[in-house]
Amino acid sequence: MSTDLSGIGLRLREIRKTNDLTQQVMAAAIDVTDRTYKNYEQEKRDLPAAAAITICDAFGVSLEWLLAGRGKARSSDDPELAEISARAVLLENASRQTDLPIEKLCKIIGFVASQAVQSGDAPTELAAKYFDTL
Repeated sequence: MSTDLSGIGLRLREIRKTNDLTQQVMAAAIDVTDRTYKNYEQEKRDLPAAAAITICDAFGVSLEWLLAGRGKARSSDDPELAEISARAVLLENASRQTDLPIEKLCKIIGFVASQAVQSGDAPTELAAKYFDTL
């Protein structure tokens, strides 16, 4: 059997590695046995819809990306991404001592968050690049 995964198993492993988790912890997170999770990751067993939704909710990934590999991994409505983007923009604004109105900062935060989803780049990098253009 090949160890090269190309489907859901590879994306499950990516989620697990990105979050620095063991297979046992991932199994517990979605309330399945260690063996069952291992079979999902090795693509020996189909991932049920309920487990896929639980994973997407718990780790802020797109269901379309997990199941089909299309689109970006991170959900655009991920509250953590919104918070990270807001923090990045506000810190960049403060460090550069710009005097931008709140409406402009809100638009920049939205832009940084959407670019982070599309590109996969860190919001801190994107905020810095944006402020470089001002």
